[in-house]
Amino acid sequence: DKPQALKLAEKIRHACFVIAISSYGRSQLYRWIAHEYWHKVKIVQCGLEQSFYDVTSSEPPQKARIVCVGRLCEQKGQLLLLEACRNLREKGLDFELTLAGDGEMRSEVERMIQVYDLATNVRITGWISSNQVRNEILASRALVLPSFAEGLPVVIMEAMALRRPVISTYVAGIPELVINGQNGWLVPAGSVSELTLAIEKMLALADQQLKTMRSSAY
Repeated sequence: DKPQALKLAEKIRHACFVIAISSYGRSQLYRWIAHEYWHKVKIVQCGLEQSFYDVTSSEPPQKARIVCVGRLCEQKGQLLLLEACRNLREKGLDFELTLAGDGEMRSEVERMIQVYDLATNVRITGWISSNQVRNEILASRALVLPSFAEGLPVVIMEAMALRRPVISTYVAGIPELVINGQNGWLVPAGSVSELTLAIEKMLALADQQLKTMRSSAY
């Protein structure tokens, strides 16, 4: 968000090489440097800690449970997710949403939960450990990350390593991980109607369809 204040152009000029974690990230660095320095920027994608690969993936729960992992803040889109949950509730769908994390917007998130009458559907964990994040993903049928801004979300890779499909947005490096209709669903950032529809599609999947998508996620 602050490439000039961070003096990215000057740093890249003086660097021997520069690492971007996604094609999108590389393209954004290209914006701030002359073409003669583009060759310095290489893509090295993120990895996961071994514990996510060591866990034997379990079958998803029969309950219609989804999880959103991330700091409770504007860019993660939790308020939009709560609007989608209100839509699902008004359609008569039974579901559970776990908001795994904490942050500066917690009080506003809690207020919206009450206003939308979602107290029986939505749970906030507060700050949790990496092991607890893993357990929350395994206890859910899918990860939902309706972000407005991102880099290359590690939590999406974690969900895929645990064979859980992902619902997210066409933002930054996310489409480099999530293939719409294959290992998850991508929706336009900020669209509550499209987010509602994607969650509804996921909840309606038969077990065999979900199994196929889980295999693609890994």
